[in-house]
Amino acid sequence: MKFHPNYALPCAMAAGLLLAGCVKYDHNATAMALGSAPPKATEIRQAQTRTFNASETQVLMEATQTLQDLGYTLTETSSPLGVLVGTKTRDATETGEVAGQVALTVLSALLGGGHSPSWDTEQEIRATIVTTPVGQPAASRQTMLRVSFQRIVRRTDGNARVELLTENQIYQEFFNKFHQTMTVAQGN
Repeated sequence: MKFHPNYALPCAMAAGLLLAGCVKYDHNATAMALGSAPPKATEIRQAQTRTFNASETQVLMEATQTLQDLGYTLTETSSPLGVLVGTKTRDATETGEVAGQVALTVLSALLGGGHSPSWDTEQEIRATIVTTPVGQPAASRQTMLRVSFQRIVRRTDGNARVELLTENQIYQEFFNKFHQTMTVAQGN
């Protein structure tokens, strides 16, 4: 018996539906997970936060300089609220992903199906800084700074995804640069 290529896609779809029926899906667990804190939220917050012996105004000025030194363009600022947002755009194209999508398209065409290839094209990295005075504003010159990094990845099909960057290295790099900037500003 010879297998006809026109039956490949319908057979694959039928097999997928049969396998999908075997998976138990818990709608309540999914609903409860929405909006919940990411795993290791405490560790992430610790990596994102530092307290400095300086006024909030000085911390905001030095944070602005640090973001610019790291290649970010300021897109939003609100000194009264202690908020800074900076972005930078980078290429997100990966050769392996493009090759895989092209191969999948060719394979799908050979089996009589269709596949629209899509891959990551660019990413916008966004740094958000929030400062908060610690203790009584008149009596304290300490300021807490929290920085978070996200990336928005755009694809060739027009879709995008947002990811919180949790790697400790990116936060360490920011705070190392920030400390250097603060040291220069304070003349030490």
